[in-house]
Amino acid sequence: MRRPFVLAASISLLLGASACTERTKESAAPDQSACEELLGHAGLKWLESRTGGPGKAHTKSTDGLDKARSLFYTTAEKWDTDGTTAISFPSADVCEARVDTANPERQLSFRYGPSTLFDFPFRKASSTGERTTVPVNSDVVMTYNRPNHEGAVSYRIFVTCKIPGTSAGQENEIPLTGELTDTLTGETSTRVHLTRLLHSARVMAKTFGCQNNPVVPAEPPASVT
Repeated sequence: MRRPFVLAASISLLLGASACTERTKESAAPDQSACEELLGHAGLKWLESRTGGPGKAHTKSTDGLDKARSLFYTTAEKWDTDGTTAISFPSADVCEARVDTANPERQLSFRYGPSTLFDFPFRKASSTGERTTVPVNSDVVMTYNRPNHEGAVSYRIFVTCKIPGTSAGQENEIPLTGELTDTLTGETSTRVHLTRLLHSARVMAKTFGCQNNPVVPAEPPASVT
């Protein structure tokens, strides 16, 4: 006589657990691990110091490191030396940091993907007024642009990254590129931003398993201030 009640209670518990699980998924905090890896300990401390202390900056990864790796591999594997294969150059939003989530214009972000700039045509140091190019070594080139009308600067890094099984020269023709934009911290030092970008690139090169083991230093050249 009690079995129907027990069955009903069990169903009720299952439905309740399911609803609880869905609410947990909805309220779960965005993935922060990618930002923590890309910034590293020093970068996280810097972000805290520029945003008012621990926990003030809300970080998330829209795509994550695995998504960025998959996108890069797909592009690199499609490239061929005669240029007959049409390929796209998608990038992944691997880290975003905001203090006021209602104000998306103020954020720090990292994007990574394959580069459309072939064979590093800018290996020499230069400054055109619009863009400054900083060759770091035979594996790494960095650039940054003049602030736009909103005062934002885009910092970019290009890293040779050979993917196993791809055509010869792929690491130069389809290098890994990362971009750091920062309208959040108020940091004015180019050197600080490029240092943050270099750390993120070391993480990405390791994550991507670059066969050529590119040398990504901890700091930009001494000429960068």
